[in-house]
Amino acid sequence: MESPIKAAIFDFDGTLVDTMPLHYEAYRRVFAELGVELSRADFFGNVGGKASETIPRFLKGRQVSVGPGEIHRRKKNVVAELLRSEPIPVLEVARLLAVLRPHLKLAVASSGSRAGIEVVMGRLGWSALFDAVVSGEDVSSGKPAPECFLKAAALLGVEPAACMVFEDTDDGVAAARAARMQVFDVRRAPAPSLRQLP
Repeated sequence: MESPIKAAIFDFDGTLVDTMPLHYEAYRRVFAELGVELSRADFFGNVGGKASETIPRFLKGRQVSVGPGEIHRRKKNVVAELLRSEPIPVLEVARLLAVLRPHLKLAVASSGSRAGIEVVMGRLGWSALFDAVVSGEDVSSGKPAPECFLKAAALLGVEPAACMVFEDTDDGVAAARAARMQVFDVRRAPAPSLRQLP
């Protein structure tokens, strides 16, 4: 018999909110300043892990004058302004937050930066909803490694088998499975059964 669900862990971008177009625009601007074009296909086809892992994939072997760390620093400055000023589309999965909050511990486990997550959560009034937040800066290996989900479970004080993960990428789903958590793929899975809720 499966363990009762005691916690829900949510990916952020693409699961709760759709800020990925803003992240693309920030990277596009930084790459343009470096004389490199970043297409939407190259961005959306490679996004999902830590910046140190994804930026080389965005570059596809093209040489630039600065390293991934500096590219990411510049991108964070641009996206911070966009996240403060542009509308933040909220996705349907976010409706579950109010439903699940009285019953489960909630966490975010994202490959994004903590500053960006906190800006968006603050704008949406979500900061008090979550018991833990794990960002890309808090782990040594990004998804599909399970580290972010295992860290979230540890911060919540919940066994991995008692966690349900909500994800929107192949790497995220693979990471949740590697963590031995139940996973709800928001792109195509049927609605999860809530019969196991306490």
